[in-house]
Amino acid sequence: MNSGRRILLVAAAAGAAVAAVSLSRALFPAADAAAQEANAPWGRAVAAARRAAAVVRDGLFAGPAAAARRDELEREVESLRAGAAALDALRAENARLRRELGFAESAAAPGGRLVACEVLSGGGVDPWRMRLILSRGTRDGIEPGQTVLSPEGLVGRVVSATATSSRAIPLCDGESRVAVEIRSRSGAPARAILSGGGFARGDRALEALRVAAPFTADWIGRSADVAPGDPVFTSGLGGVYPPGVKVGIVVSAEPDETRLWQRARVAPHVDFPALRRVFVLVPDSDGGAP
Repeated sequence: MNSGRRILLVAAAAGAAVAAVSLSRALFPAADAAAQEANAPWGRAVAAARRAAAVVRDGLFAGPAAAARRDELEREVESLRAGAAALDALRAENARLRRELGFAESAAAPGGRLVACEVLSGGGVDPWRMRLILSRGTRDGIEPGQTVLSPEGLVGRVVSATATSSRAIPLCDGESRVAVEIRSRSGAPARAILSGGGFARGDRALEALRVAAPFTADWIGRSADVAPGDPVFTSGLGGVYPPGVKVGIVVSAEPDETRLWQRARVAPHVDFPALRRVFVLVPDSDGGAP
């Protein structure tokens, strides 16, 4: 406020000086040159005062407009962020579909075909058990006992089917069993029986998120060289699953209670709670794939 008053006083004084000079020009033409030179500093002061007043005026009246513009820019930034997030989601979905398409084209065994199924539902109230409801059934050739796969690895097997849907038991289910082999980096493959661990228990937060617990691989030979990082595949023994399908990775290994065998914990390749689409290995009508 004091600064504004000073600016107005300077402008008033300058105006008075200009009026006096104009009067002197009319009454005393001979003194015009001297008066003009004497008035030069005051003229510069008037110009400076006008510029200062314009700055003050712009600051007073541009405030609301600047705030509105700022709000508009912030909305534009939020819109761009939302658009970028949507684009990232579309890219991820595109990558997933490409991966699934490549898997479907390359993974079918001779004599069989892969039938893509949407996962309609999964899980349940029991953290030890899980069932997947799939969108296709006997009309598409799906029958109990067939293998369920994903691009990441083995999902499980079909246990029942209707004309238009089917139910599968995944490897993470506590009742699931599969013959596997652990491919040690320094020795022959070690065979084992892998059991599902259900979902993480003892931690309610993890139970709510339905995080699959690590698998347990039992009956590993005591002399087998098994170490963290070793990959685990189906062995094909028993004929339930085809051989060579990815299952997981060893995270730890130690002797069991008898000290005659080893037991390993295996982290699954498949994120079971996040499954949205799976593939059922269906044999051709003349037989072929198990």
